[in-house]
Amino acid sequence: MISGAYGSGYRSLLGTLRQAISIPIICLACATGCNTDLDAVLSPAFEAAVNVIGMEFDIPRGAKRAFWLTCKTQEQRLAWLLSDASAHELDVQTSELSGNASFVNYVRLHIITHKRSGAVLEVVEKSVRKILAIPSLEARFYRERDEIVQANKHFRHPRCYGLIETPMESLIYTHYIRSAPPHMHRVGKDVALGISELETLTHTHLKDSLVRASIRYWQMDFFRPWYLLRPRFSFARCFRHLRTLAIQEPQFSGMERNLRGFVAALRTEAKAARRSPRCICHLDYLRKNLFASRKGLYLIDWSEVKVGRIGFDAGAYLSALFRRNEMPLYEKARDEFLKAYTEALDPKFDKDMALRNARYLFLLNSLWNCMRAETIQEYREAGRLPLLKQKLEYLLSLKSQ
Repeated sequence: MISGAYGSGYRSLLGTLRQAISIPIICLACATGCNTDLDAVLSPAFEAAVNVIGMEFDIPRGAKRAFWLTCKTQEQRLAWLLSDASAHELDVQTSELSGNASFVNYVRLHIITHKRSGAVLEVVEKSVRKILAIPSLEARFYRERDEIVQANKHFRHPRCYGLIETPMESLIYTHYIRSAPPHMHRVGKDVALGISELETLTHTHLKDSLVRASIRYWQMDFFRPWYLLRPRFSFARCFRHLRTLAIQEPQFSGMERNLRGFVAALRTEAKAARRSPRCICHLDYLRKNLFASRKGLYLIDWSEVKVGRIGFDAGAYLSALFRRNEMPLYEKARDEFLKAYTEALDPKFDKDMALRNARYLFLLNSLWNCMRAETIQEYREAGRLPLLKQKLEYLLSLKSQ
């Protein structure tokens, strides 16, 4: 069966051969008018031609895995990935994609064409740097991602083709999604349903994991010091930028002093969150990591994956929404999202606890983003410092809640 771009070429070939051999061929691949057995009218030579046009890359359903001492060449890596095709049969066009995480070496798109058949495969290759030969969290997640998310109905996940581990890096190969990022405030309900479902699935997965896996998940826990010390989870480092801004812009005077109260408050919230149910969290719901399609909402890029807590991903989504929108739009979208999320939350989880965890993660992300030097500069250049002040005042209003 042939569909999409291959289907149009297939039907074109059928039309040409129909004229050449004068047989009223009806294509089984078409959606209409298919009432003839194609095998009964095609000659062996014509069948061979159709098989060439319809050829697809023979890749096992499960992700392939390998450990190499070096990353070898791109040709060798793709030959391993596509073991049914030799290098001389393939035409590979490679382009660079954006990958802004500090530990990502590169992200590349390979458009691979089988020269003889015309079959095309689009593969994303992501190289993640290792520290002391320890596999990245994303690579650890992808080892069992399909087992974890296969029942996820509200989020779709690009197929993972393979994973190569070397002493210095993890190489992850996934299918490239051609679609457009959504308007974040318009997909809140879909995201809420996807997050609540993922929380239930991954909480069960963690509960049922073996002792060996439990050790790995302990290392991936959000509250390990080596994660909390990262800048995005250490907003107190950004107070100096706010102090400088207050000197230049008097409207921000006193803001640093008031916001410092969050340091102790969020330390208390962290202690409470640690005792709540665990789940695997994506934690990076930026617009670039969501793609809307007719098949559903795709969630990509698990660079920030952690073993977090119920509610953390809700807070991560809200912080992404807060980051790029005016306050009235944010507040409307926030209310719609939280309504859908709490209604979809598994009854075995406490709603108040989930919302408290969401608030904790939201504040952790939003305080860091609003006070970092890059954000202040962005708002200054756009002449939008009053909006930044409004957002900081909104965050301050949450301190008493």
